[in-house]
Amino acid sequence: MPVSKKLVAAAASAVVLVGGGTAVAVSTPGASAFTSVVATPAPAPVSPVTVSAHGLSSTVEVERLSVAAALVAAGVELQASDRVTPELGSPLAAGDTVTVSQVSSIDWTKKVTLAFETTNVNDPTLEKGTTKVRTEGVEGEKVETYRTTTVAGEVEGIALVGEQVTKEPVTKVVLVGTKAPAPVATAAPRTSEVTSRSSERTAAASSSSSSSSASTTAAPAPAAEEAAPAPSSGAGIDLSRAAMWDRIAQCESTGRWNINTGNGYYGGLQFNLGTWRSVNGTDFAAYPHQASREEQITVANRLYAQRGLQPWGCRHAA
Repeated sequence: MPVSKKLVAAAASAVVLVGGGTAVAVSTPGASAFTSVVATPAPAPVSPVTVSAHGLSSTVEVERLSVAAALVAAGVELQASDRVTPELGSPLAAGDTVTVSQVSSIDWTKKVTLAFETTNVNDPTLEKGTTKVRTEGVEGEKVETYRTTTVAGEVEGIALVGEQVTKEPVTKVVLVGTKAPAPVATAAPRTSEVTSRSSERTAAASSSSSSSSASTTAAPAPAAEEAAPAPSSGAGIDLSRAAMWDRIAQCESTGRWNINTGNGYYGGLQFNLGTWRSVNGTDFAAYPHQASREEQITVANRLYAQRGLQPWGCRHAA
């Protein structure tokens, strides 16, 4: 079928839009019809997105609204320490902002003191109401490691990331007395006292029967260990066995009658407070180390009358 001249003329001069693009008919001089048609596609739509990286901002236009596409368009190369907000792969809307921030962290340590615990242990050898430290408590120590995280130069947070105990604490052990105190008993008169009183009665009888007799029968002298020197402080002082108590004091406290080390035992003979009170040591002082040597020996003789040398760990020195 022959081609219409009018159709050829129209095709040669017309511009036809096809699918949003432009179709251009190109004619060749001398040809009976148009030789070819060149189709130009319509440009894809683009959207503006702001990219802020390391303090610098720029607006780019992207065809695909995604974080990755925005970074490529802005020419941003990510480092291992960078943080991207929103995350890579997240969808965007026109006008959104993608932020790239540098993240850094630093670790540091500090020493922390560990408090020791205290344990009480019943001790049947100590009188009830008294205590004695068997093991002194010692504080421990540990090292804590913290991490400070900084984002774009601002501190984001501090977190504990590790800890190590470098010194274990030592538990304090306190002995608690459970032994019932011995009943208080009145001490029997010493042999020297009985002998002295008998001699006094004999002397008085002899004096009344014979006024011409001026002599009296003297009391027998006590043994050297039992001899009681004249009281140094007043009525009630009993210095019997003074040499023995000096030897025990030398063992217990190296002879220091006013010693107080804070271990619950006081004075030259190392009385604990409960025992001191049970034999009325407070007649002389509230604490044993506050009493004089003579007063401590007097109280020791009271306890000796009840229990012998049993309370003293240095009784072997007697």
